[in-house]
Amino acid sequence: MFFDDHTLPQTIGQIVVGIFFWIMVAKNLRVWQFNIERTGAILPMPQFFLVINFLLMVICGAALVIDYYASYGAMVLIVLTVLSTAMFHRFWAMEDALRNNYHMLLFFNNVAITGALIMII
Repeated sequence: MFFDDHTLPQTIGQIVVGIFFWIMVAKNLRVWQFNIERTGAILPMPQFFLVINFLLMVICGAALVIDYYASYGAMVLIVLTVLSTAMFHRFWAMEDALRNNYHMLLFFNNVAITGALIMII
């Protein structure tokens, strides 16, 4: 059935990546107003885009966790991760050393997550 063509490490890794996205939704919902302000500085209708983003993260994370259309879920999560990284973690444009370092860490964290998602496809 599900995960039949996966090794145990592949199965565990895919589940961990799916749960990661659920955790990120929970974390970001706790700072909802901050995310609205941050997204509103870049996009119109920030609440709409955040709700769509979080719903896709929950649904596609579930696809990875239960291995149901996991490749499609991973592709959607790649797009969301790349877009979010490009919009919010442009460390090269930050003059403050602490913010620069923090966003560089987040940028490369998202690069690693994208790599994991590519392996799931």
